[in-house]
Amino acid sequence: MKIELSLKKISVLLFVTVLFFGCKNKENSNPASPEEIQTTLSGSDFQQDTIVQSFYKKRGFSAVWNDKIRRTSFIKELKDADNEGLFFKDYHGKKLEGLLKNAKDLSENERGELEVLLTDAFFDYSHDLYYGKVNPNKLYEIWGLHRKEMDFSKILENAIENDDISETLAQLKPDSEIYNGLKESLAEYREKTKTEKPFQKIAPGDAIEPEKSDPRIPEIAELLKLLGILDQNYSSNDSIYNEKLQIAVETFQKHKTLATDKIIGNSTIEQLNMGAQQRTDQLLVNLERWRWYPRDFGSHYIMVNIPNYELDVVKDGEVVSVHNIIAGDKTHHTPIFSDSIQYIVINPQWHIPSSIASREIIPSAKRNRNYLSSRNIFVTNSEGNRVDPSKINWDKASGYSFTQGAGRSNSLGQIKIIYPNKYAIYLHDTPAKALFEQNSRAESHGCVRVQDVVELAAYLLNNQKEWSLDKIQKTIASGQTKKVKVTQSVKVYHLYWTAWRENGKTIFTNDIYNLDNEVYKALIN
Repeated sequence: MKIELSLKKISVLLFVTVLFFGCKNKENSNPASPEEIQTTLSGSDFQQDTIVQSFYKKRGFSAVWNDKIRRTSFIKELKDADNEGLFFKDYHGKKLEGLLKNAKDLSENERGELEVLLTDAFFDYSHDLYYGKVNPNKLYEIWGLHRKEMDFSKILENAIENDDISETLAQLKPDSEIYNGLKESLAEYREKTKTEKPFQKIAPGDAIEPEKSDPRIPEIAELLKLLGILDQNYSSNDSIYNEKLQIAVETFQKHKTLATDKIIGNSTIEQLNMGAQQRTDQLLVNLERWRWYPRDFGSHYIMVNIPNYELDVVKDGEVVSVHNIIAGDKTHHTPIFSDSIQYIVINPQWHIPSSIASREIIPSAKRNRNYLSSRNIFVTNSEGNRVDPSKINWDKASGYSFTQGAGRSNSLGQIKIIYPNKYAIYLHDTPAKALFEQNSRAESHGCVRVQDVVELAAYLLNNQKEWSLDKIQKTIASGQTKKVKVTQSVKVYHLYWTAWRENGKTIFTNDIYNLDNEVYKALIN
């Protein structure tokens, strides 16, 4: 009997305890009422106002954030925005902290405001994690990457139903080795901003050539020592640009994909002058870029990083091969987009774009009557008939098309790899193979020239027994133009990023199109 009474007492005590803590966590004693929420919404002008209004209307204006655990979990995630390269302050951070200090003693207006601010912050933060804060379409004339549309109202409803705010937000972030590495680097460089010693920035000026004297040489030497590239015991008093310093400069230039000519020009000086804070800003920019990119590249793809002049072939998460590339120059940027490979052309002709014809071909033909024949270029009129170049009045030339015949001198080389797109961009060979030995390789009109492209073509056709490497090489030797369909599914991604983590170190490369600063300005506004 006593045992039964004791058990009853324990049961009652457990019930009261659960009820007490449940009420404490849920804080249902003072929830935001539908009327308070409606009042707040009627005078609101939030970042995500349309979606917030629609969300509450669908819910009958019932509250979401009365549960203290849910609210605490979300605020913790919001405060982590800075580690994602975003900013807590952008999501009503200061206002929310003020309201939450006195969460139990809020007025009717404040209860409604807290509720709606949290929901608006959720939608805004979710959007920025998934799409990025900055719209790349507003920054770039050419942007061809598309993302799956996301219903953030449904995402919040599911998060509430499953009680997993943290997991829901985690699934919106890029799950990429590069993105996660950039987050590590961001934390590292934020620490460096606190400890970095002030350094003398180098003034721009005339280029410094090897063995020449320049008063800036001691400052350059000190900076290279600070960066760990030059021996700490090196004497920085000499103003002669000597061999030891040249080797250090060359190493630095190579790391930053600058021309490795050992000449200290203003591009090299600009990179040397970038301290920890500027590198931190560069990391913020690159984290933002990775939020713009696809979450799933597929199992088999080619990824081109334009500023690093590199093409990687990836299959099932493994890098199959790496190729040096030549990208578009500073006037003809290689665009950022993706498309699927459809076919390969062996011994291609080059149908010269009208913009190149008017800017380069016609003026050259006008100056030199042997220009076209020496380059195996023939001319056709608007009806598609070949025209004798000697009979064209080059001062009034219009309506003509120019085609370079197949052969070793063809600007496309011996192979082009086609993934049809509105930009008329593709991968191709080049007769100017010496350019691949340069460290800085922004030399094309926008298309991507690929080193060892014959081997790349053989790889793309390796599931078709009739197209072995030997067969491709024999077709090249024949001079015959041949179009070969690619039957395996491979996408090409043209991307742009200037910082990443590799072997535990942060790598920064030259921003060849000067895009970082524009992204940074948009990101902090």
